[in-house]
Amino acid sequence: MDNRQDNPATELTDGSPINSPKRKKPTKLDAEAFVASWRVVLSSEKDPVIKLRQMIKAGFVGEINGERVSQTVSSLLEAQAYPCLAERLALSLALQERFGRLRPLAHRVLEELRTSFRGAIDYDPQEFSSYRGPRGIEEWVAEHAIKAPPSERDAWLRRFVICLLKDTESKTLFTGLFAAARILLPAKKPASSEAVFMRGLVASLSSPVISTSRLQLILASAISVEAQFQEMLNHGIGLERQIRTQKDSIEKLGDQVAKLEAELAEARNDGEKKAVRITELERSIQDASERHALLDRHWRGVSEQQLAKQSGSFREKVKHELQEALLALDRQEPNIDMALQRLRRIGEILEK
Repeated sequence: MDNRQDNPATELTDGSPINSPKRKKPTKLDAEAFVASWRVVLSSEKDPVIKLRQMIKAGFVGEINGERVSQTVSSLLEAQAYPCLAERLALSLALQERFGRLRPLAHRVLEELRTSFRGAIDYDPQEFSSYRGPRGIEEWVAEHAIKAPPSERDAWLRRFVICLLKDTESKTLFTGLFAAARILLPAKKPASSEAVFMRGLVASLSSPVISTSRLQLILASAISVEAQFQEMLNHGIGLERQIRTQKDSIEKLGDQVAKLEAELAEARNDGEKKAVRITELERSIQDASERHALLDRHWRGVSEQQLAKQSGSFREKVKHELQEALLALDRQEPNIDMALQRLRRIGEILEK
């Protein structure tokens, strides 16, 4: 990481309320004058970031076409005299884009620079757009930051932040920034969080002019960490409530299962008793069927015998009376009265 620091007063974004003196709004130039002035600033010995930032935010009069945007971006990327010039310029534009609004030229230049940076560090924002964004960005940083050579770590970190500032969800944004800072910081004996915080605070207060931008950064980081800690506490409380609710549900379900098991055991015992009873009844029915069949054969035999006897007795009686009637009629002088009496006797026999 480079140790070069810009004047905090000049590094504040436009519209910052902290000790920012009112600056005269830069005059818009025409396209040709803008290009000429741009080249002059790039060739100056003084760090051109501040003037370039003012120019690109002001823009120029006339149509902003793709050719002029490409020339502007190429001049930034090819500037060898000032390391990370394009990245340093794009950082302030990316910050203003996230929390404010950019003019057309600044927006077009930032988009082209960001596209170039994404390709350089192999960054795809679609990989971190889901609910797994924080976990995904942390894993991505761990893999890609290590591959960046130490000589290019500053450029890598700046490009990563520029890409990360584009519409990234807050939790994913902070997770990525913290992960990158942890990996890229020099490997030293870890100090306590209190010591790190106080050293940064004292360093900000020890300068001839108190750096309000540094104080703002320190406090914002502390507030962010505190907010995340509170979010974790609230999440933990929510999980504890869910656990208690789940335990109550499990206990209720356990009671219901025990009750159902008892009912099932009782039903099985009752079923076994009924199965035994059914077996006994089936045997009784089978025995009764066999007895019925024997009785049926017996009484059929008895009935047939009685019927045969009655039939023989009936035949004999009818035959006797009929013979008597025929004898009474088969005479020289038929005995009609006797014949009628025998026939009436036959009728009485038939009526019985």
